[in-house]
Amino acid sequence: MPPVQESLRYLFRGKGRCFARPEVDSPRARDGPDEPSDSDHSDTDYDTASEGEGYESDEFTRLLTRLESLKDETPDADQPDAASKHWSADCEVSDWLKVRGPNYLRDRRKQTPAPALMDCVKVDVFSFEDGPCPDVANSRPESWLNRQRAARTTTGTSTSASGANGIDTEVPWTFVFQFMNPGPPHVSIALYFQPAGRHAGRSLSGMLREEGESPFGRALRRFVDGDAAERDARFKMVVALMEAPWALRQTVPRRPVILGKKFALSYHEGVDYFAVDLDLASSRFAERVYRSLKWCSKHSVEEIVLMIEPHEDDELPEAVLGAARLSRVGDETPRPLPPLVPTMARGGGGG
Repeated sequence: MPPVQESLRYLFRGKGRCFARPEVDSPRARDGPDEPSDSDHSDTDYDTASEGEGYESDEFTRLLTRLESLKDETPDADQPDAASKHWSADCEVSDWLKVRGPNYLRDRRKQTPAPALMDCVKVDVFSFEDGPCPDVANSRPESWLNRQRAARTTTGTSTSASGANGIDTEVPWTFVFQFMNPGPPHVSIALYFQPAGRHAGRSLSGMLREEGESPFGRALRRFVDGDAAERDARFKMVVALMEAPWALRQTVPRRPVILGKKFALSYHEGVDYFAVDLDLASSRFAERVYRSLKWCSKHSVEEIVLMIEPHEDDELPEAVLGAARLSRVGDETPRPLPPLVPTMARGGGGG
């Protein structure tokens, strides 16, 4: 039964039959029938009402129509989808990961990392028949980032305002990392991260204002301000297979990889986001491995850690940018999307 009808069915029981028969698990079914408001028991005769037989009052019809329209007018910025059960922000990174310590450039020693500076807030899994989708977070209206933007537009939240006394009131900065897997169908797995802890809710400028003189703040600023070569030399990923078939374990070692040395990376940024796309097809070896072992994905659980590699003493110790867990992403997980019509693009400042 639609949620609006479920909510209304007890409101119109005094002038005729109920809108619908109460469900077995409803409060009314569990607690027993209400006492009638008068001696006419037919006014509360729920047992004789049939599913779909509605109360014929014009008032009821108008109210139901209005509530349904209000529901449609309010965008659901984070509606559940098939990918929801295939990812988690809960990772065990500190149990297995070691990062560069404060004197690493001299003693090569590593240490257990501090908690990640950003939390994984969503993972989108899409598929496309017409080719890969660069900058998927900004270019596709169906992406989590664009749904968040639509919700802010509805509520009137600014994307660039600052409050009194310079307090940052901008929307949270979002860091996006996308795997672009070869097809057809071309599968996109986009991981979204936003500032965590004391930086929760901050924009990039707000985060850098607080972290600008910290080791992580320096590394982050030099990364986002750098050119493609600088970014390629710094962006690091570690994948830990928590559960996986033997064949996949032999292929994916648990060690850091500077992605720009192995794959073609592209970068996109706007007022409220920064995105890195990894094109798996840019490496012939990686593409062959992907096509051969794609079946393993449905049987594996992996933790993905993203970092910006420190190149100077003042950027140490190394920090975890963000981490996420992917779980058993199979062929049925992606949401198929049609080719993008040019007028559908959001134009959120990406480039």
